[in-house]
Amino acid sequence: MTGANLGQHTSTPSTTHAHMTMISLAELAHREYQAGDYERAEAHCMQLWKQEPDNTGVLLLLSSIHFQCRRLDRSAYFSQLAIKQNPMLAEAYSNLGNVFKETGQLAEALENYRYAVSLKPDFIDGYINLAAALVSAGDMEQAVQAYVTALQYNPDLYCVRSDLGNLLKALGRLDEAKVCFTLYYKQPSKLKSLKLTAWS
Repeated sequence: MTGANLGQHTSTPSTTHAHMTMISLAELAHREYQAGDYERAEAHCMQLWKQEPDNTGVLLLLSSIHFQCRRLDRSAYFSQLAIKQNPMLAEAYSNLGNVFKETGQLAEALENYRYAVSLKPDFIDGYINLAAALVSAGDMEQAVQAYVTALQYNPDLYCVRSDLGNLLKALGRLDEAKVCFTLYYKQPSKLKSLKLTAWS
């Protein structure tokens, strides 16, 4: 929940209670989503959405729930609603990119992922999604750069470093792959020893 309205006007006890209830409902929906209980998470999100139709956090969660349930049209619908509410919302473009990637529309997926990371340069999930789409599109060098950028923001992403090492190995860049795998197992803080170009 954004909580943007809290503190901007004097709240009566009933409105304060309503805000607290909605916040706890949002937390519950997130927990249910994380636990894989998508049906209950969706029910709580729909309840929240009726009360706050412009809440982009709820729209993003609905988009993610529908994606997990393979309801791709609905996922795209809620991503687009979130973008309509906030055209600068990187996560919504990334979610939309996931739908395009899943339906084989790689050009559209890449466009959305690239736009997402341009809006939010430290958007790690955006770079990971972008890298995976670039691999699918056969653009391995750009995929390497996207993975490296993600790791520069968080060197402790072991699964990403493993994916990068495998990609470098596939490209025949064995020395760099070896460094990557060594760091994967031993010293995550020394990622900077990889002589790779960051995403630009």
